[in-house]
Amino acid sequence: MREILLDAFFDTITMLPFLYLTYLLMEYIEHKSTSHMKYLLVKARSFGPIIGAILGIIPQCGFSVITSGLYVNKTITLGTLISVFVATSDEAIPILLSQPNQGKTLFSIVVIKLIIAALSGFLLDMILKKMHNENSSPLHNIHEHCEEESKTHSSIFSLAFIHAFKVFCFIFIVNLILTLLISYTGESTISKFLASGSFLQPLLAAFVGFIPNCVASVILSQLYVDGIITFGSLTAGLITGAGLGLLTLVRMYDNRKDLVRIFVILFIIGVISGMTLDIVL
Repeated sequence: MREILLDAFFDTITMLPFLYLTYLLMEYIEHKSTSHMKYLLVKARSFGPIIGAILGIIPQCGFSVITSGLYVNKTITLGTLISVFVATSDEAIPILLSQPNQGKTLFSIVVIKLIIAALSGFLLDMILKKMHNENSSPLHNIHEHCEEESKTHSSIFSLAFIHAFKVFCFIFIVNLILTLLISYTGESTISKFLASGSFLQPLLAAFVGFIPNCVASVILSQLYVDGIITFGSLTAGLITGAGLGLLTLVRMYDNRKDLVRIFVILFIIGVISGMTLDIVL
């Protein structure tokens, strides 16, 4: 039990600086933004999906965590958020890097996910732009439900730390529960679940990718290296595997309808991409 506690703690502690930076940025935008800053943010949104896709490819959870906070604060578009989540690969890149004979696979994963992420983000933003007036989504106050707290803590640094620590505690608890479940059920259970899918394997892999723990991407990568799952299934699982970014969004965001929409969009992109790759390749 002590080992599981330590594993969950060390898996989560690395994201605390990113959480703090996220809330600090949100507090600054909320309290210090000017019309000029808002103008720049709106202009930058046009290039958001491609920037998000490039940042998401970098193998660490920090960018997905920061992106979640910026989306909640309406600083970036849904397309940019999705592009980061789709591009994120958690532990898959380090695992494939450690396999000398998987260089081609690693390159293919990075390029394909980058393309899918950017295209998905731009397409989403185009659709939403037609559905809604661009000016109908101003920056909103992430701390509307925390007015009393804001009065007590006037410094944006202290506010950022308080909110970051609350989210950190939530994620640590979820990570601990997941680590316990996986340690007792065994990783072989997930492996058997994926191996039994045949044509539906990308769909099953997309479900596994939603597990907000690095174990999911580790299992997917290892099963692909062992020849148990297809390249399409690996891609599907890594598209939905936004890791701690999704978990951070669940804790920060009060709009449950939009949360469900984000999960559904990721799942559809993952399954369609995975099945298409299995047919084409």
